[in-house]
Amino acid sequence: MKLLRKLFGAKPKVEPIKVTPLPVAEAKPPKPVITLDIVERTSDEQELLNLAIEGATSQLRQAAADKLHSREVLEQAAKAVKTKDKNVFKIIKTKLEEFKAEDAKQAELETAAIRICEKLEKHSFQEADTLFKAKLTVLQNEWAALSVASTSTQQRFTQALTACETKIAARAQIIADEEEKQTLDQQAQQLAEDALRNLKQLAASIYRHADIDDLLNANYELKIQELSNAVRLAANRQLPLDKLSKEFEHRKQQTLNLIDQIKTSGTITQLNQTLDQISDAAIVKQAQHKLQQFIKSTKELGDEIPEALDEAKTKINAFFAEKNQAEQAVKDAMREFSELARKGLWAAEQGFVRKARAIQKELQEKRAQLTNPQELPKSIQTKLEDFEAQLIKLGDWHEFAVTPKKEALIEQMRALANTNINPENLATKIHELQDSWKEVSKGAQQQDDDLWQQFQQASAIAYAPCKDFFEAQAAAREANLTKRRELVSQLQQYLTGYDFTNAIWKDVEQTLKTARAEWQNYWPVPRKAGNELQKEFEGLMEQLFGKITHEYETNKTVKQQLIDQAAALTNSDDSRAATEQIKQLQAQWKNVGKSWPREEHQLWQEFRTHCDAIFAKRNQVFEAAKEQRQAIVSSAEAIIARLHHFAAQTLEQINSAKDEIEQLKSEFNALELPKEATKPIQQKFNNAANAIAAQRDSARHQAEAQSWTDLFAALNAIREYEIARLSGSTDDVLASQRETLTLSVAQVARWPSGTQQAVQLRLTKSDTLTTEDQQRNRDLLRTLTIRAEILAGVDSPETDKPARMNYQVQQLQQGLGQRDSQFEPLLIEWIALGGIEQTTYAPLLTRFDQCRQKSKKY
Repeated sequence: MKLLRKLFGAKPKVEPIKVTPLPVAEAKPPKPVITLDIVERTSDEQELLNLAIEGATSQLRQAAADKLHSREVLEQAAKAVKTKDKNVFKIIKTKLEEFKAEDAKQAELETAAIRICEKLEKHSFQEADTLFKAKLTVLQNEWAALSVASTSTQQRFTQALTACETKIAARAQIIADEEEKQTLDQQAQQLAEDALRNLKQLAASIYRHADIDDLLNANYELKIQELSNAVRLAANRQLPLDKLSKEFEHRKQQTLNLIDQIKTSGTITQLNQTLDQISDAAIVKQAQHKLQQFIKSTKELGDEIPEALDEAKTKINAFFAEKNQAEQAVKDAMREFSELARKGLWAAEQGFVRKARAIQKELQEKRAQLTNPQELPKSIQTKLEDFEAQLIKLGDWHEFAVTPKKEALIEQMRALANTNINPENLATKIHELQDSWKEVSKGAQQQDDDLWQQFQQASAIAYAPCKDFFEAQAAAREANLTKRRELVSQLQQYLTGYDFTNAIWKDVEQTLKTARAEWQNYWPVPRKAGNELQKEFEGLMEQLFGKITHEYETNKTVKQQLIDQAAALTNSDDSRAATEQIKQLQAQWKNVGKSWPREEHQLWQEFRTHCDAIFAKRNQVFEAAKEQRQAIVSSAEAIIARLHHFAAQTLEQINSAKDEIEQLKSEFNALELPKEATKPIQQKFNNAANAIAAQRDSARHQAEAQSWTDLFAALNAIREYEIARLSGSTDDVLASQRETLTLSVAQVARWPSGTQQAVQLRLTKSDTLTTEDQQRNRDLLRTLTIRAEILAGVDSPETDKPARMNYQVQQLQQGLGQRDSQFEPLLIEWIALGGIEQTTYAPLLTRFDQCRQKSKKY
């Protein structure tokens, strides 16, 4: 009432405002009041559907919607209230989403069940190997985990399961038959192997018999025949016994031959007894022949030689070895005696009296040692007689030939005293003449002292110039010896004072080389003292070289370990980790000292080979990863290109390819894009997806705009038909216009939501429209336009502002401020109002459509 007072003022003081009442639609008769109790009591789905759609209050409609459970009824209700009551639609939508969720769950379960059936059917065609049943159990467990499946899928699973079980049963029978066959084959195989083994034992026992009677009593032929029958039975199983059968037959024949041989030649024991009692070579040779036959039989049987045969063989070998040794000793003695006789004859022929007489004495001693000195071979006896005769001749002419030679040597020595030859060469010539004097004096029966004194005196005179020279050389040798002693002392101090734990091994090597070079420079030295000092020097050098050797060997070992580690890394599957580790090994290699020069290069090449292999492997992995990344990028680019292709198509084509587009998006999202390409590729993908969305939105907006254009065009055509009827057009014209109108309305592809039925109703009522309806509709259409402007918040033209104010006041008076909240009811009312002239209809339509476009609902 306060609001009314503000609007109208106090009743006694102010006159009521006189306004011209606006024409409004006729009020419908009030509906019967339906309360929440009715909703609670009823369970009729159809009645609840009507209440959810047509209920007087939102609370009533919501309560009715909340009691709806049938999916079909809920879908009908959703279509009816979608644009009328948000709260009711929300309740219905929630219930429908539960059905959809259940459908999705059932579809997912059905898909999983079909997938299991496909796996099981595929599995039923596999070979029933050892893993067949295990895989079947896994599939059965997966099926058991499903809560429900369709009847057709259940039948499909049962059929595939039966096929698998049938295959398992068949496989089990095959395995049982195979196991039985294997058991029999194994028994036959074992029987044949036992027969061969028993035959070997039989042959071994034959050798142990002491006499032939025991061999005959043992009845070996019968036993061999029994074993042969056993092998023949085993061979009937068609087993691969060819090799065993051949071996058995060969051994069987050799065993029978052995029995025949023993029957003919006697047993091995009898052979050994014969060898113990005889010493005649001929009999021993016969025994040896029998022994070789036994050994040949043993080798043909492939057995080890029995101990008795070894014993007999040893006795025969010992007999002939002793005999051969004695014969060889006689031959060696004769050969040596003959050689001495030849050398003596040669020495006598050459005039070497002394050597010839020494050989004569040795021959006499060896001849005395012979067993029978008189029985020399004729050839040796002839050489000996020739040697004795030549030796007698040599003694006769030696005395006449030596004196002139000695006199000539004296003259040569005297001539050296007057020469200017180098002292070293002079001393050499003097020594050569002295050696010649000794040579001519050998074998002489008497020595000429006068000639000897002359030769000695001449030698002293000739050697005088050499004495000073050799004394100077002796002084130089002593000086060199002193320097070598100093070098040894320095080496001793170096070895004891140098810190070899932190050694610079390059300097140590240089020290070794320098010491060796200086030692060689200090030469010559006195022989005896020099030899003793040489030993000391070499010992010190060995110590120094040993330290270098230890360092080289240590470094070699360390480097070999690094090589082994590098070689092990070449087999690593983790190329990245292997590369990092090989870099660490390379750093360690640099810190390790050098090894032997001849091995250092080889070690480095081996280490470098492993390093190169690891780096090559890493590069291969990098290239493969790069190719894989490029392949992923190419796949992404292909997907993006495909999406761009869809973005250029029409809305109908895009909608028909919806599943394919979603599949492409899923495939793109499943790609693991390279880090460096993720951002640009993702941006391209987003652009392509946005292009499709923009194309779809644009097409949808165009379709929606076209639907409004078609709606208003159809309404305008109906309006023109209504005007033609009211203006009195002929029936033929109206019939033709009506047919065209009906066809054009039917050809509209899409109507704005909820308008098609209203248009059809308008078309149906167009034939009953009167002039009174036309006049009333004209006023109602203007009022409807003002209501749309109020709803959209748009100002009305100046000419309609009073009418707008009157309408708002009437609304306040009648409904306490109730107002239109949705545009759709206004649109339905607009469609129902027909017969308006063009001059009135056109501006009102323009204003009404502007309000529609501004409305948030459209």
